[in-house]
Amino acid sequence: MKKIFLIFMFSMIGFLLNAQSRISARNALIEYTGRIDFSNPEAPSFAYSGVSIRACFDGGLIIAILEDEKGENFYNVILDGEVLRTIHTAKGKHAYVLAEGLTGTNHEIELFKRTEVSFGKTTFRGFELESGATLKPLLTKQDRLIEFIGNSITCGYGNEGLNGDTFGPETENHYLTYAAITARNLYARHISVSKSGIGVYRNYDGPAEGNSDCMTNRYDRIFLYEDFPKYDFARQPDVFCINLGTNDFSTIGGDSVLYVDNYLRLLDIIQSKYHQPQIVCLLGPMMNGDVLNEVRGYLKYIVDTANDKGRGSVTFFEMSPQTGDLGIGIDSHPTVAQHQKNAAELTAYLSDLMGWEVVEDDFSQD
Repeated sequence: MKKIFLIFMFSMIGFLLNAQSRISARNALIEYTGRIDFSNPEAPSFAYSGVSIRACFDGGLIIAILEDEKGENFYNVILDGEVLRTIHTAKGKHAYVLAEGLTGTNHEIELFKRTEVSFGKTTFRGFELESGATLKPLLTKQDRLIEFIGNSITCGYGNEGLNGDTFGPETENHYLTYAAITARNLYARHISVSKSGIGVYRNYDGPAEGNSDCMTNRYDRIFLYEDFPKYDFARQPDVFCINLGTNDFSTIGGDSVLYVDNYLRLLDIIQSKYHQPQIVCLLGPMMNGDVLNEVRGYLKYIVDTANDKGRGSVTFFEMSPQTGDLGIGIDSHPTVAQHQKNAAELTAYLSDLMGWEVVEDDFSQD
C-alpha cells in the first residue's frame, strides 16, 4: 500500500492568521460529484465512496474545512490531475491543508473520498485561500458521467492489503477500484452507490428471504441508513454499471427467484427515474465454480427480460475472475492489480458501447 500522509491540522487561530479568503461551500465554481445532501448548501454532507469536490483557484495555498462523523475516513488530495497526498480525517470539525507553497497561476484541486459509508459521514464547510485569492472556472471539464452500483468490490474493500491482513479504512481505496480507474480512463466523472456486504435482495450471509436494507430497497437514498433526504435523480448518468450478486449467493441460502425478481425491480426503479437509460449488468470477479455459472445464467435472463420491456438498453458484461496470479486482497477481495485488470476490460467494453475514446490507456494507479 502506498505511504499515507496524515495532514497537519491547523488550530483555528493559526489557520485564520494564514488564510483569510474564505470560500463558501455553496460557491458556484465548486464542482460536486456523488450522492450529496445539499439541505444546507453551506455544509453539504455525504457518505458514499467516490464523492468528489473539485475547484480551480489562484494563489499558493488551499485549505479545506471538513467535519467528520467518526474520524475514520480517508481522502485523496489531487492537485492538477496528480495525487498529491492522502488525508485521514479526525473526528469533528478541522482545517486541513490540501496544498501550499504553490507557484504559477491557477491550479485545480480535488478531494476524493476513498472510504465507504460504514466509516461515517463527512460535511464540507468550504475552502480557505490566501488573502486576495479566489476560485476560478475549472480548467478541465468532464461531461461524461457513469454510475456504479455495487458492493465491497466497488468500494475497494481490502484492495490495499493482502489476504490474512485485518481490514480497516486505511486498506480500502475506492480511487484504485475498477470503477474509478475505468471512469478516469474514459475521462468521465462517476457516482458510486456501493456498500460492503450489500446485495440485490440478500446481504452477506443474510436470511434466505432477504434483507430489508438491500440495495433495491435503499437505492433512492442519499444516506443508506436514513429515510431522508431522498436523492433527487436530477442528472442522468450516461451509463449505469451494476455489480451485485456476490453477497446474495456468497453463503448457502440464496434464492434465485428472489434475486431475479429484485434485480428486475432495481432496473425498473432506474428506468422509472431516467429516460431510456443505458445499463450494464456486470459479473465478477469474486465468483467461481457452480455459483459463477448460475449467476451468469440469471443475469443473462435478467438482461433479456429487461430489454423486452423497451424502457432502455440493458447489456451484460463479465469481468475476469480473480485467480490469485495478481494476489488476493483482504478477506479474499480483489487487489489493486486485479482492479486494474478489470478496469482495462471494462474500459474497452464501455468505449465500444458508448463510442467514447479512451483518454488514458496505461491503466495507471495514479
